[in-house]
Amino acid sequence: MTPYFRKTNIKAALTAAFFLSLPFMQSCKRGDDVVGTDFLPEGDAYASIVEDSFTVRAYSIPEDSLKIDSLSTQILGAINDPDFGASKASLYTQILLREINVDFGASPTIDSVVLSLQRDGSVNAYGNPSSSISIDLYRMNEIIEREEAYFSNYQPALGDQIGTWTGNLLSEDTVWFEEDGDLKWQINTLRIPIDNSFGEDFFTTGQFGSNEVFLQFLNGIALVPRTSGLGSGEGNIVGIEKESDNSKLIVYYNGGLRKEFDMNSESQNISTYQFDPRPAAIQTQFDNRGTHFDEAYLQAMGGSKLRLEIPDLFKLVEDGNAIAINEARLTLTVKDGSATDNFPAPERLLLLQPDAEDSSNSFILDLIDVLVPPNSGWVGNTNYGGDYDSDSKTYTFRFNRHLQSLLDAYLSSGENSNRGFYVIVPSDNPITPSRLILDTDNMGLELKVTYTKL
Repeated sequence: MTPYFRKTNIKAALTAAFFLSLPFMQSCKRGDDVVGTDFLPEGDAYASIVEDSFTVRAYSIPEDSLKIDSLSTQILGAINDPDFGASKASLYTQILLREINVDFGASPTIDSVVLSLQRDGSVNAYGNPSSSISIDLYRMNEIIEREEAYFSNYQPALGDQIGTWTGNLLSEDTVWFEEDGDLKWQINTLRIPIDNSFGEDFFTTGQFGSNEVFLQFLNGIALVPRTSGLGSGEGNIVGIEKESDNSKLIVYYNGGLRKEFDMNSESQNISTYQFDPRPAAIQTQFDNRGTHFDEAYLQAMGGSKLRLEIPDLFKLVEDGNAIAINEARLTLTVKDGSATDNFPAPERLLLLQPDAEDSSNSFILDLIDVLVPPNSGWVGNTNYGGDYDSDSKTYTFRFNRHLQSLLDAYLSSGENSNRGFYVIVPSDNPITPSRLILDTDNMGLELKVTYTKL
């Protein structure tokens, strides 16, 4: 597992976080060209051969922890998934000054304190839309530092509890409240009350001279959902838009006055993810690596991923002769009935490989070509894939360049770089708490290679 916390000078972690956050699937054209065909002579002398009888072992393994300090947004909530068990996303956010030298006047009296959070509409609703969850709020006992790297299994230090809120994160009801003597309303906004004693602490002096000083006074606020009490299929998770004007802390005082404090682009925020003990079906796969299972469990937020082993891949060149790959295609099928309105299939998956040194997620050539085209004319010459086809309920990948490279290296030097594959649910752009059950039996998983002998 990735350490809970480490410095930002870890090149591999930063590179992976950058590339996996790019919305490449939406921006790249799908081409008709097949890698390998430009190597072939013209005419019919070289007939294509199709091989689809590979031995494939498919099983679920835990995903490595996710880098969380550079995500496009944060998420918050808790779910008791009928197939994956309970999980939660906790939010830790900094509150900053909207004005320097805040002045509450002489002998102020507290009315109320509200933490307002704008839901991020770009994050798909996930979970039961009619379910409520409970969230405990705490003062943080540490500052989230801009210069450090944080991962999804990190547990920040918490101070005093400052409130508890119960409600439906996915509710579309209009929020009404009184402010400045008027009745106001907001939509897609959570207004979470905080204990008045927390607001009274603001009436002391000396903490409003700068954000640096203010962060020493208030390190941050933690919102930690509860999974206890959630029945199967209950709970929900939403995205939080910190740069909205509706995301802020409001201190109401003296019978109608208020001071506002910001969540903004300068606020350091992280969401950490926790999973309750896994259901037996998932834990059994975790405990029996290398054993094929007819179902595989994938979950974002550092949950789980699919491991594919293809031990007989080099039988394609067992005669010692080079071949040109026309198409190497992997098709994965969603288990029938496992994707629902409350738990939809993710929009896309990623096909990766285990890193040679530490088995972490590593790119294959076909994915690199999408992210960093080899030349200006390359756009359209890759059909890596990975998007969800809602009609066939499948995901299709092509790894032509990856396979060609493996085979060429094996023939030229005997190098065996066949480390198999990982398939993961990406956790950013869009950020998602999605999960997925794949049918990995003989009908649901298809590996087909079309090639020509040279």
